[in-house]
Amino acid sequence: MEQVIKVDGYHIFTKVEGEGQPLLLLHSYWGSHILFDRLATALSAKMKVIRIDLPGHGKSGTPPMNYTFEQFSEILNELLIRMDVWEKVSIIGHSMGGYVALAFATKYPEKVASLVLMHSPVKSADIKSIKLREREGRLLQKGKKELLLQVTIPSNFAPENIGLMGKAIALINHTSDQVTTEGALRSIYAINHRGNSLSVLQNAQYPILIVVGKYDNVYSANDQLEEANKIPKAEVLMLNHSGHLGFLEEEELVLKRLGTFLENVCYEQISLSQPIDWAHK
Repeated sequence: MEQVIKVDGYHIFTKVEGEGQPLLLLHSYWGSHILFDRLATALSAKMKVIRIDLPGHGKSGTPPMNYTFEQFSEILNELLIRMDVWEKVSIIGHSMGGYVALAFATKYPEKVASLVLMHSPVKSADIKSIKLREREGRLLQKGKKELLLQVTIPSNFAPENIGLMGKAIALINHTSDQVTTEGALRSIYAINHRGNSLSVLQNAQYPILIVVGKYDNVYSANDQLEEANKIPKAEVLMLNHSGHLGFLEEEELVLKRLGTFLENVCYEQISLSQPIDWAHK
C-alpha cells in the first residue's frame, strides 16, 4: 500500500509490504525508497516492511528551514502511529537514513527492536566532512547539480564495481533527479548538524549490525570500524568488494546476513515455525 501522510507540515510518502514484525527502511541522501526494491521484496516475505521517502526526496515534500534529524524523529514516531504500528520496530538505515535511525533510537529507544547501520557513521560530522558538504551546497546554489552528480555518483562504488553497476547508477540518477536543490540544501544542513550517537548505542539494549564497505569513499571504513569496536552489542559485516552502496554491490551477501540478523530478532519477538531462506525470496 502506498500513501502520502501529512504530519505537522511534512508530507511523507510511505509504502508498506508484507505482514509480521515491522521493519523500517530509511534511504540515503540523493536516494528514495526505490533503492530498496529488491531488499523489500525479499524481506517482506516474513516481515511488515515499511519504506518512506525522507523529506526533500522521492515523493515526499521539502522539509522546513533548519530541519534536523532530531526534529524529524518526532515526525517519524507520529508517522508510525498513524500507520498503526505499535510494536517495536527494526530499522535499517543507509548513510543519511542511518542518521535518521539514530535520532529516532536516541529519542525512542524503547520502540527499537534492532538497528542496522549501513555505511553510516555514529558520531557527529567532523570539520572536514562539514566543509565538504558546505562546498557541495555552494555548487548546488550555483546550479551545478548535474556536474556534481556526475562526479559523486560513480565514486559511491568500489573501483572494481563501477563497470558492472550500470543499472544501479541509472537508478541513483533517477532518484537524484527527484531531489530539488532546496531539498538537497536542507538535507545538507541536517547532515552537518546531526548528533553524536555513540553513547546511545553503547548503552543500547537491542541488537545492532554495522555494515561497512572496504572502499567507501564517502566515510572512512577504518573510522566506522573504530566506532563499531566501541559498541558492545554491535556485530560488523565487512564488505571487501564494496564502496558506499554495499547492499547493491554485494547484494546476496548483505541479504543473507540481514536475513540471519533479523530472523534472530524476530525469534525474540515471536516464534517462527521454520528457517527463512532470505536470499531466494
